[in-house]
Amino acid sequence: MKKIILTLFLLALIQSFSQENIRVNEKVQIKISNWILNTPKDKNLENKYIVLEFWATWCYPCLKSVKHINEVQSKFNRKDLYFISITDEKVEAVKSISKKIDFKSIVVSDQMKYNYFWKNGLKSLSLPLTILIDNNGIIKWIGMPFILNEKIIQDLVDNKLDPYSMFEKPKI
Repeated sequence: MKKIILTLFLLALIQSFSQENIRVNEKVQIKISNWILNTPKDKNLENKYIVLEFWATWCYPCLKSVKHINEVQSKFNRKDLYFISITDEKVEAVKSISKKIDFKSIVVSDQMKYNYFWKNGLKSLSLPLTILIDNNGIIKWIGMPFILNEKIIQDLVDNKLDPYSMFEKPKI
């Protein structure tokens, strides 16, 4: 019975967010107001494949997913593939939590809310959330970090990734 209730709750939750304005196949530009940890030498995000991980210091599932993202990231050594953990929190809060959590990704804050995502409904989404962006700045994948795997990333960088969004109903 608990499994049925949990399943129904998750389906309702996903359905309630299905009207969000963040969609696959949309072109986006990412701006960073604060580079905090693992800052790359090349801060230009154009022509890069981006694994964008939305998280918060107060979000337990977000912090638990860091280990998984670190493991997936460790499978790749490409200069054109950036794993970015992004929050809108204060730099001091992020630095504090980074003493307890080992981020291998680039950690940034967008306190100025420059990005498309904050303006198009992200604040009402549950965290954590992962968005994959191809080297042309096109959103290709929107999902939960725990379902992200090496094949999905490889398909992204091979430009073979079928668009996917957990907020859109599958086409049958």
